[in-house]
Amino acid sequence: MKKWQRAATGTVGAGLLVALVMKILGQSLLTIGNLLFMVGLALIVFGAICVLLRGHLLTGTRRLFRRAFRQKVEPLPDEKVPVRHVASVKNSPIVINAPARFGLVAGVCYVILGIVFTI
Repeated sequence: MKKWQRAATGTVGAGLLVALVMKILGQSLLTIGNLLFMVGLALIVFGAICVLLRGHLLTGTRRLFRRAFRQKVEPLPDEKVPVRHVASVKNSPIVINAPARFGLVAGVCYVILGIVFTI
């Protein structure tokens, strides 16, 4: 097993253990399901943010930011932006790294468990 798979399995197991303890302490299944569902949504958002961080969304905008945050208003020296490099970086495949996989897999498992406990 890879490290992110072990972490996702352990996190889901810990969530089931917490759900069992909550049920022993007298919480309703609806409350437990809602809690698991919300934790799952938070993990999915974490995974999506990890995917977007590797997306090179702001590639090629360096010149715009320099112009916007420059204190003196003077013309920029004529600098060539390597268009082919920017295009190749922006068209590169989507990178889903280990923290993103952990967040997405554990989040989906928690959402499914939350739905099962709510039903």
